[in-house]
Amino acid sequence: MASHFAPNTSQPKEQPEKVSGMASAHSRSDAAYYAQARKGGGNGGHRGRIVAIVIAAVVAVVLVVGGTVGFMLYQSAMTVKDDASQIMAQASTLSESLQNGDADALSASMGTIVEKTNAINSEVHTPLWDVATLIPVVGEDIRSVQTLGSAAHSLVNDALVPVTSSISGIKLSDIFQNGAINVGLIQTLADSLRSATPVIQEAVSQIASLPEAHIPQLRDVLSRVQEPVGQVQGLVDQLQPVLDVLPQMLGANGQTRTYLVIAQNNAELRTTGGLPGAWGTVTITDGVIQMGEFTSILHDPGLKVEITEEEVAAIATNMDTDPAQVNCTPDFTRVGEMAREYWLQEGFGDVNGVIALDPVFLQRLLSLTGSFTAPDGTLVDGTNAAKVLLSDTYWKYGNDGDVQDAYFSSVAGLAFEQIMGNLGNADMNQLFDVIEQCGKEGRVLMWMVDETEQNLMVTFGFDGGIDTDPIKPVLGVYFNDDTYSKINWYTSSNTTWDEGTKNADGTTTYNVTTTLTNNITQEEADSSPLYIHGSNGDKRDNSDMIVFCFFLAPAGGNITDFAWSEDGIIEDYGIAHETLSGLPLIRVRAHARAGETVTFTYKITVSAEAAEPLTLRTTPLAQEY
Repeated sequence: MASHFAPNTSQPKEQPEKVSGMASAHSRSDAAYYAQARKGGGNGGHRGRIVAIVIAAVVAVVLVVGGTVGFMLYQSAMTVKDDASQIMAQASTLSESLQNGDADALSASMGTIVEKTNAINSEVHTPLWDVATLIPVVGEDIRSVQTLGSAAHSLVNDALVPVTSSISGIKLSDIFQNGAINVGLIQTLADSLRSATPVIQEAVSQIASLPEAHIPQLRDVLSRVQEPVGQVQGLVDQLQPVLDVLPQMLGANGQTRTYLVIAQNNAELRTTGGLPGAWGTVTITDGVIQMGEFTSILHDPGLKVEITEEEVAAIATNMDTDPAQVNCTPDFTRVGEMAREYWLQEGFGDVNGVIALDPVFLQRLLSLTGSFTAPDGTLVDGTNAAKVLLSDTYWKYGNDGDVQDAYFSSVAGLAFEQIMGNLGNADMNQLFDVIEQCGKEGRVLMWMVDETEQNLMVTFGFDGGIDTDPIKPVLGVYFNDDTYSKINWYTSSNTTWDEGTKNADGTTTYNVTTTLTNNITQEEADSSPLYIHGSNGDKRDNSDMIVFCFFLAPAGGNITDFAWSEDGIIEDYGIAHETLSGLPLIRVRAHARAGETVTFTYKITVSAEAAEPLTLRTTPLAQEY
C-alpha cells in the first residue's frame, strides 16, 4: 500500500518552459532542489513536500489500522447485539414473574439481565471503542453507544435490581388478604422506588439528550429506546405519588380513615351514573377494611346544602335539598362536597372522602373474583350482577320499595365481601384493566377532602370533575331521568363526530350527532310494574321514557346549530342555554317511546389552543348495547 505514495521516478526530468515556477522546481534534479532549499530558495515547497509525504503515510496507516479496527469493532458490536437480544428475551419472563410472585424465576431473569447489561457496558468501554470515538462523524455515534451502555448499567444495577428485590416473590394475594390491604408492603415499595428515582431521572436525561445518530441502524435503535425510556420516567412520576399517598389513605400507622360509599343505580339515570340509592361507610385502619351498614337518606326532610346560582339555572332540580338529586350535576367534585355535607347533617359523622360506584363495576370485579349466592338463591357472578341489581329486582318485587331496597343492599354487601375476600387471587393485569376502564367510563368516582389525595384522583382520572383545560377539549353529554322510574335499564346512547374543519381563527369545528334510544318493547312496558315504567304525569304511554339531556361545550369552545328529530322534545320546556363551570351548556327534555330514537345534531367548536383531538365524557349507562 505504501508504494502508491512513492515518488514517481518515471516522470521526465525536464518540463516545457511555459509551466509555472512551482512546476519548474519539481522538474529539477533532487540534488539541485535540496541544494537550493539549503540556500533558502523554495523553502515553502520543501515543507509542502515533507508534509504531503507525512500525510500520505498517516492516511496509509489509518486505512490499514482502520480496516482492522473496523473489523474488530464489527465483531464487538455483534457481541453487544447478541447480549442485548438476550436481555430483551427476558422482558416477558421478568414481567410474568413479577405478576405471579415467582421469586426463583425473577432471580434467574434478573441474573441474566444484570450479567448481559454489565457485559455490554464493559464491551463498549474497551480501548477499541474509545479509539473509534476519534473517527470523524461516526465517532459521535460511538460515544452515544457508550452513553447508552452506561445508562443501561446504572438503570439495571442501581434501579431495577433494588426495586425488584423489594417486591421479589410478592403476589397480588400478598397485598390483599382476608379483606385487608398490606400497607407495610406498599410503604416498602414506595421507599424502594423513591431511592431509585434519581437514578432513573439521570439515565432518562442522558438518553434523551443524545444527538441524532448518523448511522441508520443506531438512529433506529435510539428512536426505539428513547420513547419507552421516557415512558418509564412518566410511569415513575405517576406511581411515586400514589405510593407516597396511598398508605395514609389506607389508614397507615393506626390512623382510621372513613369513606362514604354511594351505590349509583343506572336504571334511574343521573349525570354521573344513577340514582344514589344506598349510602354507607367503609373504614380502613392499617389496611383492615370494615364495611358499615348501608341506608337510604333520599327525600329526608330538613336537609339543605349550598349550591351556586349557576348550578340552579343549569341543572334545574332540587339537588340542594334532596340527596336523591345530589349527582344531577356532572361535576363529581361538587357531588362529593354536597354528599359529605348531607351525611353530616344526617348525624352520621364526617368522612375523608366520597366514593361512587355502579353495579357494572361490581360485575366486572366479580368476573375476576368469582360468584356468590343471593338470599333468594340466585347465583350472582361476572355476567349477570348488573341485571340482577338493576332489572330483575324490580320485576321480581314489583312496587314494594322496602323489599327492593333490602334485597339490593343485601346483594351489594355480599358482592363486596366476595370481591374483598378474593381480590388477592385475581390476575393483576386484569384487575388494573378493570379499574382503568371503569375509571374512564365514570363507573367508579372518588372525591377526597385532603387536597393532595384529591390531586391524585385528578391525575388518575377518578375525580369526575369538569375539564376546564382548552388544550384537551372534552364534550360532555349527560342524562338525568325524569320518568320517576327504573326504565333507564333500557336506555342506550351514541355520540359521533366528523374529523372537524379548521377555521381561519385557528379553532376547529366538528359536526356532532347524539342519539338517545328507548329499547324497551311495548309488551314489556305494558306488563311492567309502576316502579319500572314510571309515574311522571307527562308520559304519553307506559313505554314513554323522559330524560333531561345536557350538552356541555369544551373549555374555550361553544355549541351552535343545535337541532333534534321531530317530536323529540316537549316544547313547554324548550331549550335552555346556560353555563356550568363557566362553559356553555344546552339542556333539553326528551321523550322516547318503545323503540324510538331521539337524534340531536349540533356543531362543537373547540379553542384554537386545543392541542389534542376532541374527546367525550358521558353518563355511564346500565347496559352496553
